Amino acid sequence: MVYAFAIPAVNADVLPGVSALSDAIVRESAIAFVNTTISPGLEGATLTVDDDNRDSEQWRSSLGFSAEFTIKQHIFNGYWGLALVGGSLNDKFGLTDDAGQPLQFDLTRDVLALRGSFGLSFPINQYFKLRPYLSLSVSDLQTEFLVDGLLTTAPAGNPTTTAVFNTSAQMLSTTASIDGLYSRWYGDNQLELSAHYHLIYTDAFSEDNPVLQTDAWNDVLQLKSRYSGPTSLASRGRPWRWLVYANHTNFLNQDKFSLGYTSLFEFGAGMEWRLNINPLDWFGWQMLGLRAGVITSNHVEGFNVGLTAR
Repeated sequence: MVYAFAIPAVNADVLPGVSALSDAIVRESAIAFVNTTISPGLEGATLTVDDDNRDSEQWRSSLGFSAEFTIKQHIFNGYWGLALVGGSLNDKFGLTDDAGQPLQFDLTRDVLALRGSFGLSFPINQYFKLRPYLSLSVSDLQTEFLVDGLLTTAPAGNPTTTAVFNTSAQMLSTTASIDGLYSRWYGDNQLELSAHYHLIYTDAFSEDNPVLQTDAWNDVLQLKSRYSGPTSLASRGRPWRWLVYANHTNFLNQDKFSLGYTSLFEFGAGMEWRLNINPLDWFGWQMLGLRAGVITSNHVEGFNVGLTAR
């Protein structure tokens, strides 16, 4: 027996006895999913969380471009970016209601977002530069939420039911970012180190779920490193280079219950084809590449395989 409630909000009125699943947790998990998908600096990934009563899969991907451009008669450059970002989450977990009845939750979220960025790039010396910029993201979030095991007082039929909730929300995120970028050549090999901090303010709007009429502040810290060197391969007179990399992402104030993790480590390798072209000054293109990496954390496994461009 399946019931669809007129007001698909996950709160005490709709799910009596499930005080562990508060409105705050619902809000935090929705915003955490959006932030771990659309935040600047995040790359494509497929993640699996396996932790006691929780089993979830999440993926994200993006198609975009960013570049620096010259501002005449100034020592600093401009910076801009535009990206289309998408992601999905299937989260299955179990809870016990206030009466001791086990409940199973099956949550599916899908998000599609458009993100634009604009800022400046300041060279500190020949190796290091700072890049502060602002990003504006508009996201459409669709959610299906199934709860299996609810008790019912219906005079006939199964004493338990499955409740189905379908909700949507639109989110407007403003992100203030600062990147510290270090690059140095050692002969033909290049070392690149970077630190990225993002402070995110999110406004959420929903016509069918009042719980998601909310706003929140979040922040993300990323540390990235890569080392590359030449190969004997060339295409159209342009060289191919090998690379290895290691990244760490920390969602600093994200509650672990929201998605099952708060930080990720990624290690990988790849090949890249150096272009180093700069048409019209606004569309600098350094390389095209292919890389593969593994992602790990406490109770989290994942991978990242695909084409890259920068």
